[in-house]
Amino acid sequence: MVDGTSRRLDALRAGDTIVAARADGALTNDIVSPLSLADADVKGTSFVVLTTESGRELTLTPTHHVPVGATCCANLKEAKDIVIGETVYEAVVSAAVHATQVKKIGSVTKSGLHSPVLTHGAMPIVNGVVTSFDSMEIVRLATYGLPLLEATGLTNTFRDAVLAQRKYIA
Repeated sequence: MVDGTSRRLDALRAGDTIVAARADGALTNDIVSPLSLADADVKGTSFVVLTTESGRELTLTPTHHVPVGATCCANLKEAKDIVIGETVYEAVVSAAVHATQVKKIGSVTKSGLHSPVLTHGAMPIVNGVVTSFDSMEIVRLATYGLPLLEATGLTNTFRDAVLAQRKYIA
């Protein structure tokens, strides 16, 4: 959260402001959108667990996207395609992210699916690690489209008409 506290993904609500990374790797604040996934009823989901050199663990679905490579946040990979030694990015106390490597990859089966979609297209920080709510094309589209939906009051209408098959954050 922007006040420095942590909150579980299943406790986030639409309108919450969280710390996120911009495309250039600088830290910023962004707003949790009503388009964020929040389905506590999903059971038996397989997750990838990435552990960084600093010991931070990131648990995410195999198809969840993570910024990787020589610079944050230009390239994304799905969690299932990340390998040991891959460069990912962690948030630090300063105003930017820093590179770290994945030192361990595991798996776990858990319940629930949660993914914060941010109103201005920034990349959520989860357990201190930079993540992405979708592919780079969708993130770039969200940078322009979500503020427009919010400004016109059409976010919930869009969600219900186009994305109705999923459960979303309250």
